[in-house]
Amino acid sequence: MKISAISDVHVKVPNDEADKLLQKFLNNEKVQSSDFIILLGDIFDLMCGPHKAYLEKFEHLFDLIDKLAKKGKQIYFFEGNHDIHLKKLFLMRWPLEEVKLLPIPKIELIDGKIYYFSHGDEHEIDNIEYQKYKSLITSKPLTIVANYLMPYQVLNFLGERASKMSRKRGAKEYNEELVRTRFRNGVESVTEGKYQFILGGHSHVKDIHQFGQDSVYINNGYALKSQTFIHIDNHTVTFPVLS
Repeated sequence: MKISAISDVHVKVPNDEADKLLQKFLNNEKVQSSDFIILLGDIFDLMCGPHKAYLEKFEHLFDLIDKLAKKGKQIYFFEGNHDIHLKKLFLMRWPLEEVKLLPIPKIELIDGKIYYFSHGDEHEIDNIEYQKYKSLITSKPLTIVANYLMPYQVLNFLGERASKMSRKRGAKEYNEELVRTRFRNGVESVTEGKYQFILGGHSHVKDIHQFGQDSVYINNGYALKSQTFIHIDNHTVTFPVLS
């Protein structure tokens, strides 16, 4: 079995650099030959709720994903903190759930090894402010607001403002080595050595780290910076370059 995964692409508008990078990923020969294609969240910089405008705006990307699904690939799309409350939207595009949308981690047994896939923000255990924020935006009241009450234009305005504030805050506090250490500690605490391969994102820091003898954490980092993706063939991990 072959697995290809990417996270934190943060596509903002059609044909921006992130959009072009995601197209390269979806068209890549190794991805095309993979059995599992894993989109690990924050693929889009802002996507929330069942607004058809998203399907129209990013039709070319959804079409590329659909072509892979029609080839029989197992495709998982994990909700991040920038692309969230997408169940109704995905059911509009894939009523038979040909592309599986997942709001929580997924455990998968692949060729005798246990894989743990997620966006990875559950590993940020020492960031209490963020965990409160994530609990708020995934709460039932805000789920109802996102799905039934919030107009696309208002959501777009608020989301873009929140994204800008988040990036400014992150730039002030960003220390790669500190973030890498914090996430390794979080992964070890959350997964407790139960899984052989842990794939996640969210940290924007590229990493591959082994815990003990039989547990490996893999993060491709911020895709526009790393210009790579995760590829696993026969449980061997590489980071192919997207060129």
